[in-house]
Amino acid sequence: MDEPQAAVEGEWREVHEEEVIATTTATAATEAEAEAAVPDADEYSLAREFYDAYKSYSTFIRTEAKSPEQQDLDDLSSKLKAIAFYVRRLRLFSPNEELDDISTCDLKFLILPYLLAEVAGATRDMDKRLGLVKQAIVFWRAFAHDCERLKVADDEDLKAIDRDPEARLDPMTKRDEKIARYKRSKELDEKIEYLFSKKKESIGDELKWGSGGQFDEDMERDLILALIRRGVSGTVENITCALQELPMLEMMMARGGPGKGPVEKPPQAEKPFIMQIKSKDELMQIYADMVFQCPHPLPTMTLAECADIEMADAQDRQQREQNAQMRQQLEQDRRWFGGDRNGSQEVEEDGQKTYKDREWDDWKDEHPWGSGNKMANVG
Repeated sequence: MDEPQAAVEGEWREVHEEEVIATTTATAATEAEAEAAVPDADEYSLAREFYDAYKSYSTFIRTEAKSPEQQDLDDLSSKLKAIAFYVRRLRLFSPNEELDDISTCDLKFLILPYLLAEVAGATRDMDKRLGLVKQAIVFWRAFAHDCERLKVADDEDLKAIDRDPEARLDPMTKRDEKIARYKRSKELDEKIEYLFSKKKESIGDELKWGSGGQFDEDMERDLILALIRRGVSGTVENITCALQELPMLEMMMARGGPGKGPVEKPPQAEKPFIMQIKSKDELMQIYADMVFQCPHPLPTMTLAECADIEMADAQDRQQREQNAQMRQQLEQDRRWFGGDRNGSQEVEEDGQKTYKDREWDDWKDEHPWGSGNKMANVG
């Protein structure tokens, strides 16, 4: 790649990551949080925890066998972040090692950023979706960075991930890229399905990581690499969809959240805080800091302030009810002269009742009993 092109792509990546991460308020993981999610973690227990997490992911998202509740997604996200925290802490991967240097037992942990992105992107809580979609984009890009460093993904997919979304491709080139990506994805899906079936025949559980029987270590490695390549292929479409969804989510939150109407005059938006990202190492550090975050919104007021607001609302509601009753009484007094004309209201009501009774009698005369029965014997 020549220097001008590299400079342009580097500038776009920096601006894009600034937009994605500027409003993200994730906190770094603490040892207490990691211990609470995955207690007594070591390299062997992490494999067991990853088995449980991938099984849940396969049930909820990969195969869509079960529609997940938001609590299920939150629990799965917490477990995946805990596993990612300990993978980094145990230094299972080195930035200087190549793909052949990674053992097959540890290779599956490379899928963690992709799983985190998939779970974050699948959230159903519209109040939190804007922040989670932004985090999912960071996770997807961190996953693509790992695959690019280890040279395990297709170059065309990596090029599409790094491309400026505003770049205009001619329709023929765009069509050819999508067709080629679809063919690669289909071949990988068939390969993954075949290897999972072979593992189920040999081990009895297709999601149990490791080799045994006729399913040797080479087949296990081929399965994991196929999952990684398929994840990169899916990341292209996922990032594109997420970038298209972000403006709509930002518009929804600007209107006050889900179900709120448009704001007549939105306040002038302040310039967002910009975080400069000059290298992919900083992006990876941000991904590491996002492994754990607060699972619920922090309170913005004290209990006393909340009580004051509720008391003020109750007083306003009571005042509105009193004003409505007062207006109704004033209308009655104005119409009937405050009761000075005795019997005038009763006469008016009796007259209305008389006219209503007359209309009912006229209707009964025009519609005698049984006139609507079409099955009557008229012969």
